[in-house]
Amino acid sequence: MLNNPIQPVMYNNTQPAQNVQPQNVSQPAMQQPDNKAILREQSMAISSDVSAEYGAIARLNDILVNLAQSVKNEKDPEQKKVLEARVNTINQMILQREMKINQMEMARAQIDAQLKA
Repeated sequence: MLNNPIQPVMYNNTQPAQNVQPQNVSQPAMQQPDNKAILREQSMAISSDVSAEYGAIARLNDILVNLAQSVKNEKDPEQKKVLEARVNTINQMILQREMKINQMEMARAQIDAQLKA
């Protein structure tokens, strides 16, 4: 025989079961988050989002300028219509982002008013 048959191994757990009881571990009292700190963080997060939106608008404006130049130089009327449609779409995107910025700035103003109170 090349391989010996594997014999089952019997483990004998001779340790007696111990009663496990939860230990009272005194933890330091959890500090309640400071409401003003939370408001400051929200205000900073909104400011960061507003900044990102302005960056996106700047990029969209760059694209818009390039498309407007392409429309101006385009001779094919069909292609010109396609480019004009893209210009209109980008204008709409910019308007939506500006409205979003206005909403975020109003929310930040409310938070800042709560901070001053």
